[in-house]
Amino acid sequence: MLTRGGEGKSIRKSDAYYPLAVALKSRVEVTDIKLLEKTLKSLSTTQKAFKGLDGAAHEAYQRTFSSFSNNELTSVVGRARRSASRTASTADAFLTAELCELVERDQYIENSHSEDGALWNRQILLKTNVRLTKGSNVTVLVLWEPSYDGGAGVNHGGIKDLARTTSKEKKGRFLVILKDSANNDLKETFDILDSEPLEVELKSGLVANEIASVQIHLYRCAGRVLREIRPLMSDEKLINKTKAAFHFVGQSLGGGVASLAAVILDGSLPMPQVRKQQRKNKSDADRVDGNITTLNLDGWGRGRSSATVLGSPPSLSANVKAAFIKSIIYGDDVICRTTQKSLERLCQRTRRFMKGSLLGRNLDWMTDAASLTITNVKYHARGSDGEETRLVVPGQAFLIRPRRLRGVCSMHEVGCSKGGREALRSAILWQLNDILLSESCWKHHQLKAYIEGLDKVQLRGAGNI
Repeated sequence: MLTRGGEGKSIRKSDAYYPLAVALKSRVEVTDIKLLEKTLKSLSTTQKAFKGLDGAAHEAYQRTFSSFSNNELTSVVGRARRSASRTASTADAFLTAELCELVERDQYIENSHSEDGALWNRQILLKTNVRLTKGSNVTVLVLWEPSYDGGAGVNHGGIKDLARTTSKEKKGRFLVILKDSANNDLKETFDILDSEPLEVELKSGLVANEIASVQIHLYRCAGRVLREIRPLMSDEKLINKTKAAFHFVGQSLGGGVASLAAVILDGSLPMPQVRKQQRKNKSDADRVDGNITTLNLDGWGRGRSSATVLGSPPSLSANVKAAFIKSIIYGDDVICRTTQKSLERLCQRTRRFMKGSLLGRNLDWMTDAASLTITNVKYHARGSDGEETRLVVPGQAFLIRPRRLRGVCSMHEVGCSKGGREALRSAILWQLNDILLSESCWKHHQLKAYIEGLDKVQLRGAGNI
């Protein structure tokens, strides 16, 4: 049994809706946490219906094609390329999980210099904290890998790196690992994400003075991270600095910061413009944060910057494609679906449900299902309209779905550039634009869940990875 903070009541570990109720309590403006928890559980019925449809469709598909040979399956146009992409993305995600775990547990650093450890042939250049918001920060761990001879930018990692042979040229690689202090606190994470997106003017693009939107706190933190690591870029002890790859990894809000840092370094976004320093008691790191200079870091790593992130929130507008970023979403992960707008929609649904009569509540899930479907069909139909104001999970996004059939996980590319059936399933059945209420929505966000899910990913014709 666990104790509910500040209420003196016990709850079971299975009470999955309690953390969500705590995080939403002040927004919904209710005092009865037990009633709110019960309401969220009732509302989840709507999305269980969508999940049931998706699960039935997946099982029917698997059983229909289970008798096909590998040659027949890989002969379908595009299937081999998609399978290769998923294989490579799974491998990249495993490395990200290993590096995130390294930062999460300090004792791992001491034991990671063995031949099979995360620090083998890697040097620790920097470990520090930078401010995310007034009450939270991001831990930054920078590793230097002098023997790295793989790809960079959009060619970083992937199937080519898995099959590469040793190259004569060692270009080296900076690995930047980010972990946020709010990682295990849903309420604090919601507080950070519940902010109006910031509009910025792009320096590159097809349209002059094109506008993009970013998650304001993650964007400003990304600028601080880049200013913190800038001295490493001019370190004379490091070889091939102008050819080195920059690879950012992170989970949760740290993953959002990692994504935006990679986009800025590539030049697709400008460095954040920050306010002039007002107080004298700021640290040196914060003093650089004044309106003095942007240090010309945006574009410094063009073609050499990339990122792989787990459980990252929507942080960049859909008109910035950023194909050099791989974003992994596991199951019902609530953070990958959280923006200011999706939080507002959830709170509106909750208030409407709580105001209904007892009879109305028993039938309201059907009305709610219809409302969600219509909203998401409209969202899907808009296509590229309004892309500059709509926050999405950056880059190539892959959704890992736990499946009951054979206890494996399926993997689907669901990035903002995907169209057709996958985009419609993303919007309606997988509810990627709305907070998906389920018993697993917070559990699926944990690093342990991502590792377990990646371990069960199954590719047709390739077996388990």
